[in-house]
Amino acid sequence: MSAALLSAGALLSGCSDVTQALSLDPGGVRPDSPLARQAVAASRASYPTPRLADIPATPKGLAPASAIKSSVIRMIGERRTLNDVIFALPPAQTDTDRFLASTRDRLAARPLTPPPEDQPALTAAFADQARALIQTPPPPAGTPPRP
Repeated sequence: MSAALLSAGALLSGCSDVTQALSLDPGGVRPDSPLARQAVAASRASYPTPRLADIPATPKGLAPASAIKSSVIRMIGERRTLNDVIFALPPAQTDTDRFLASTRDRLAARPLTPPPEDQPALTAAFADQARALIQTPPPPAGTPPRP
């Protein structure tokens, strides 16, 4: 029963050769494959064998594993703290009409009055009065005045 199911599954999956699909042998290169010529050439090529002297030396000045471990643990702790802060934030405002209505309600509840029409003149008069009251301090005792 299971062999029949495997054969039916292989046929349904598009395999044209059931024996090849069920075989555990990796087999050779299929001659009808577009990469057959390159695969055969690569299998017959002789590549240089590396020598032990070609292996680079161990780099110097690397941080010990304990230092790397402690920095990774610290970074994970910081990430968890950041995630906790992010999850504690209130949800983002997505209903703009409700936000606008609540803002208008808060502004309407305040007793705000518009500035008078002559506000620029009042501000200029206040600035002139403040300038008249401000005088330069006298020089410290014992120092000659600057020219």
